[in-house]
Amino acid sequence: MMRNIALLFVLSPLILLSACESKESTPTGEAAADAPPVVVVVNYPLEFIVDSLAGSEVKVLNPVPSGADPETWIPDDEVAETIQRADLIITNGADFADWVKKLSLPRSKVLRTSLSLKDALVTVPDFEVHSHGTGGAHSHAGTVAFFWLDPNLMYRQAEAIAQRLTKLNPADEQQIQSRLLKFKEALAPLNQQLDQIKADYSGRHWFSRRPVYQYLARRCGWEMFHLHWKPGSEPTEGEWKQMQTLQKEHQISGVLWERSPGKKLREKLDEQGLNSFVLNPLTTKPAKGDYLTVMQEQLSQLAQFLKSNQPVSTEEKNPK
Repeated sequence: MMRNIALLFVLSPLILLSACESKESTPTGEAAADAPPVVVVVNYPLEFIVDSLAGSEVKVLNPVPSGADPETWIPDDEVAETIQRADLIITNGADFADWVKKLSLPRSKVLRTSLSLKDALVTVPDFEVHSHGTGGAHSHAGTVAFFWLDPNLMYRQAEAIAQRLTKLNPADEQQIQSRLLKFKEALAPLNQQLDQIKADYSGRHWFSRRPVYQYLARRCGWEMFHLHWKPGSEPTEGEWKQMQTLQKEHQISGVLWERSPGKKLREKLDEQGLNSFVLNPLTTKPAKGDYLTVMQEQLSQLAQFLKSNQPVSTEEKNPK
């Protein structure tokens, strides 16, 4: 009898500890079950779409750190594991985001939004120009990835995302569809601005450093010529001469930049009759505002820029 009492005395703390652990683990399990699905996105425009459609029903994760380039950023092992455990991974397609190609991602969890835009994709034959060793320069074709610069294409991305979010949370289908309609309505002012720009300034020819603005240009009735200039460095003499030749052949009067080219280069371009306009493609979240407010402001500034920089005809340059 005494032996049984002693044994019970020894086991009692263990029983209590086990009971405490059981009580603590139950809420944790419930919390995990009640946690919203995690949706990973590769850039800010996709983050903006998911936030607009899903509200608080999902946790949106844009893993790219502030100040990093979402096109070239690569996650460390810990972040990579977090991405792979997500319930849905929304990619842009058209080879946007290097990490998408490098990580092993569960195919069933991946939504590539470019697949919903197959009929609208722009492929550039000399998308990338480079040299290997002592060999001469050569080029590779590629698809331009900046779909959201045409709000109509951004809406088609949103439709594809809404469909997958509904599969993720079938009970929220009605809310998601309602938010999708509101999203379309929110894009309407941008479409009106672009329609007006096309009506007033179609037929323009532009330079850009690399293929970025093709969807915007197509929407406005413009043609883009990319220069393949290296970022942050002055163009070589050969690159400058090539630009001058293209400028004369196609009557190009402006350059669209992702960020300011710097005072010295801007002044040199001005001397060539090339006016510079900075249009942020918004791959990362703006410091102020959101996609809608920043794009509206940029398009208003672009319209004013075009009004102030009308190309001068040969007759006007050389009056009789």
